[in-house]
Amino acid sequence: MTAPVRRRPRDRRAQILAAAAARFWSEGYHRVGMADVATAVGIAPSALYRHVRGKQELLLAILDEHLTRIEGLVAESATAPDGDLVDGLAALALERREFGLLWERESGHLPAEASRAIRHRLRGVAGVLAVAAPAPTDAADLRSWAALAVLDSPSHHRWVLDGDRFGALLAGAARAVLTTSLPPTIGAPAAPVRPAGLVPASRREALLAAATRLFGEQGYPAVGLGDIGAAAGIAGPSVYRYFATKTDLLLAALHRGNEVLWLGLHHALAGADDAGHALARLATDYTSFVAENPELISVLVSQTIHLPAPHRDDLRRSQRAYLAEWVALLVAARPDLPADEARVLVHAALALVNGLGRVHHLAVVPGARARTAALAGAVLGAAG
Repeated sequence: MTAPVRRRPRDRRAQILAAAAARFWSEGYHRVGMADVATAVGIAPSALYRHVRGKQELLLAILDEHLTRIEGLVAESATAPDGDLVDGLAALALERREFGLLWERESGHLPAEASRAIRHRLRGVAGVLAVAAPAPTDAADLRSWAALAVLDSPSHHRWVLDGDRFGALLAGAARAVLTTSLPPTIGAPAAPVRPAGLVPASRREALLAAATRLFGEQGYPAVGLGDIGAAAGIAGPSVYRYFATKTDLLLAALHRGNEVLWLGLHHALAGADDAGHALARLATDYTSFVAENPELISVLVSQTIHLPAPHRDDLRRSQRAYLAEWVALLVAARPDLPADEARVLVHAALALVNGLGRVHHLAVVPGARARTAALAGAVLGAAG
């Protein structure tokens, strides 16, 4: 009797991309090997290489596949105007939550040309959203990038809602930023190039500042202690007098940023008349923090995963407690809003501020901070 011929499933490549995306999202690109992906799919590593030549190509394929689906929705909205692009993008964001964080945290592993191509495609999606959505004529570019950040926000957390409520709430928050009134632009454009600033007298502080900048720009795995010492103007062996390991530098940077956020929360609460006022003050403070410390917020958002487990868990507990303060204020300001939905809106508002702060051409527009804080407030007040 002839043994049955085993055939590869037609969707094998899709299975590989989904498994790799989930592992990269949860554990970090640097911790996942091709053998791990093969095991997750239930195939031999040699079979994996029939579909991709290596881990870098696998990451690029994940990002390309999701972007292609986004572009497909955009194209459908152009030919079928009765469909709602925002609803479609919200549903897709929840179906494949990994894209936003993988692009933000892991894109440094891609060739520069590939990163530029993806960034160009994202600009194209933002441009279509600005035109297609029922947005006011002012600040269409700002609003479209804000909406994309809101729609991508589930990539940065694991919270879930039952039924279709999550998608409706996410779409409602995106529509809020596309339609809300914004303060007028005031003043001259911000300086397009940040000043170099002065170097602190403390060598420890100089190393911490250099490490924060390099970790934020290049990602923790790509930076060595020698790179940090050179950036701070300190000879390699001298670095060890202040920080024994690169992990110690990352931990110091993360604790620095975390404590600044808690201090901002304290100031917002101390000067507020009620929960709504405190939220407005907190949004303004957080927006200023992101604008003035783009590398530090990048480290906080995307580099915590590189800490050893005990330190990582401690820091994430503190971050969850900070977010819970926002949620408590939002529930107090909107008693009709369930706490689980408030949490989704808080995540979306923070993702919006984080995202806009790193889009350079938007960050230098006059009034950018006030408008960003207003958009975050619109998200917190959104209805699904």
